[in-house]
Amino acid sequence: MAGRISVDAEWLEKYADRIDGTTDDLRRVRDAMKVSPLRPQSFGEIGRTVGTAQGYARAAELLNSQLVRACDTLDAAAKGLHAVASAHGRGDDDALQAIKKADRR
Repeated sequence: MAGRISVDAEWLEKYADRIDGTTDDLRRVRDAMKVSPLRPQSFGEIGRTVGTAQGYARAAELLNSQLVRACDTLDAAAKGLHAVASAHGRGDDDALQAIKKADRR
């Protein structure tokens, strides 16, 4: 078996589904941040004086861009895993059909 790779298509499919779920969770967080952003008034007079609102706004903007990249990356990974699982699952199905056909002879 040297040089061979074994693929568990069912496990890959389940893992891809988990990644899909995680991506959905991150998208909900991202969307919630867009709907309810922090406002300068949230930090009061002291916050306005020291620039707290601007600092939090920059941090929120950075976090949002990271969430967008994370969602895109996880989405691409899940699609790739689904494709690999599908390709290997079809190969298993084809092999099973060939074995059944050979048994009928």
